[in-house]
Amino acid sequence: MNSPVLVLGQYIDSYLPAVDGVVVTVQNYARHLNRAPQSSCYVASSDPPRGYQDSTEFPVIRYHSVPVFSRPPYRFGIPLLDMEFMATQHHLVPNLVHAHSPFAAGLEALRMARMRRIPLVASFHSKYYDDIYAATGNRILAERAVEIIVAFYRQADAVWTVNRGTAGTLRDYGYQGEITIMPNGTDFSPPDDPAQARLTVCRRYQLDASKPILLFVGQQILQKNLMMILEACRIMKDQRRSFSLLLVGEGNATDALKARCNQLGLQDEVTFAGPEKDRARLCEIYTAADLFVFPSVYDNAPLVVREAAMAGCPSVMVAGSNAAEDCRDGVDAYLCQAQAQSLAGTLIRALDDPQRALVGLQAREHLALPWEQVVQRVLAQYHDLLDAWPRS
Repeated sequence: MNSPVLVLGQYIDSYLPAVDGVVVTVQNYARHLNRAPQSSCYVASSDPPRGYQDSTEFPVIRYHSVPVFSRPPYRFGIPLLDMEFMATQHHLVPNLVHAHSPFAAGLEALRMARMRRIPLVASFHSKYYDDIYAATGNRILAERAVEIIVAFYRQADAVWTVNRGTAGTLRDYGYQGEITIMPNGTDFSPPDDPAQARLTVCRRYQLDASKPILLFVGQQILQKNLMMILEACRIMKDQRRSFSLLLVGEGNATDALKARCNQLGLQDEVTFAGPEKDRARLCEIYTAADLFVFPSVYDNAPLVVREAAMAGCPSVMVAGSNAAEDCRDGVDAYLCQAQAQSLAGTLIRALDDPQRALVGLQAREHLALPWEQVVQRVLAQYHDLLDAWPRS
């Protein structure tokens, strides 16, 4: 007799064509869970911008949403007002649902879990206080929102974070329950010919292949300390260091960053590449870079650091940040303080390090965990939760 198929639901507020670490995580969860024996997976999320069509091997169920005007292409979902979506939900019979947000998607996952009497897993991905305070400028409102967020996680049957630092953030918010650490992975494979990849990228963005390439990939928002990167580059230029900085991504701070770049006289050193959604081309970009510059103290366990590591490109991060958890300076990363002078000094130290290639290889060994392995652990955790679930 065949075992019954395990039906799993992944709930996320914004999905493709938006691309960030949480979207890539959910995409890989769904892809690999759907391929696992006796397992199927669907994604539930807000509807995309007009003209975008989902084309995945797993179902994507969309509900009504409106744009988040300060953060395009992100959307604010309103599932309860979408009768077609609610009818679809009524006919779904998942065995377990997983929320990747405490907001509209998370509340819909909670409603489904209670309606079907099934377990709810809730992942804590982001520093929500920082996001809400940045959006509103109101500390009282941000603190009240955090209280509501913690109340959501208290209703979950299992709570996951991506590392110990992120678990500490959730503890700081007031959550005292059990937390499971579930790391992120990467779906990249390095190009067969790294030298050719570098030449291709340099031609594409008109970079001098003889100069060191510094790289940032991600949302261009001020929380990620991008202004500090530009300040550090100005310090390096003042010291007559030769380099190129390639910024890949987009965000609400892009115009401010371009203006600051002009003020600092970095037009010849800095290239704004815009977003790159082709994963093969993005892997070429990581492979072409000499250093991945990521001084954010906002991010938790950024996928981009793992993607860079898979390409053998070591990251420069802030010591003590969640992003740099368990990383060792000069071994599998380069660590600085959260100030431009320290970042500039660390970049120079890393570029001059004769062991930099070895640091990149050790970063790959330590940080670049394939998604297939991660999702095997995810599925095992799901089964453990279901085995312990009350049958009544």
